Amino acid sequence: MKRKITIAVCCILALCSFSGCQLAKESLEAGPLEDRLIGAYVTMGHTSLFDREDRLEAVLKTRETINEETGEIEKTEEYVFEGAEGIPYFIPTITTLPGHNSYVAAMSNDAISDGYTNLHYGDDTNSVTLEGTIYAIPTKTERIFHVNPVYQREDGSVYAAPSAGVSASGIDTEGSAMFQTLDAVYTVAENGKTKTDSVSITVSIKVMFAPEKIVILQMNEFNEVLTCIDYEPGAVPEVLAPERGAAYFIVETHKKDATGSPKTTREIYDRDAESFETYYVRADGICVKHGTQISKKGRVYGSVDLDR
Repeated sequence: MKRKITIAVCCILALCSFSGCQLAKESLEAGPLEDRLIGAYVTMGHTSLFDREDRLEAVLKTRETINEETGEIEKTEEYVFEGAEGIPYFIPTITTLPGHNSYVAAMSNDAISDGYTNLHYGDDTNSVTLEGTIYAIPTKTERIFHVNPVYQREDGSVYAAPSAGVSASGIDTEGSAMFQTLDAVYTVAENGKTKTDSVSITVSIKVMFAPEKIVILQMNEFNEVLTCIDYEPGAVPEVLAPERGAAYFIVETHKKDATGSPKTTREIYDRDAESFETYYVRADGICVKHGTQISKKGRVYGSVDLDR
């Protein structure tokens, strides 16, 4: 088996064109040839968590949940990196449950927004694509994100290898972004034919000003306010029903920019929209989505970004 693995790092300011992107590639040491790139484990810190070791082993654990409809206990398997706080984003193959076929599982948490997964299996080529975004508030202190590649061995075990990391220090424009891409290409000879497996994982780290207040207005067809309710970020109801006569919703997110000036983002939804999302900040400075369901399906009218 032959393989080629590279890392690409790209930093882009929100107002710059992609032609101004600076791209760097470097070889990535990954271990035996049969180890497959399956995703990333993102850690934050001034130095790599792997300074004392060249890899971090994952532990396979069984998680039990209760099916709300049947009341039965359901078991699922997941790989966990113990003793190393981070953000998982990888898709291992699970084969350990007795009586079950192997399957590909998604390991992630709410720090990954706008996730996208594409698995393609063909006669001559296979491809795996993972894309996800981490929204982080700006900080005056140095903050480094390590997008550590995750591999799975032929025996099913999983480990993470070290990454040098990219710094998010001094980036204080909302929408500014850094992208780190991990690519691997494997060439395998099967039955006299050459087959190519490719893997691409892209993690985007984007700046978002910290939400301070969420305001939801319900409006009638004459653009008059029926209700106006303030919520703490993360405390917006999980289910929201339209008021009688409501034609649309306005969802406002109130923030302050890097200079301390007020900034408001407004999104407009038809009363028949299926859902909307707001954000709140975790203790580690990562902004995560909070979903709210609306009783009827519909469409988003549009959104605007206003500073005031």
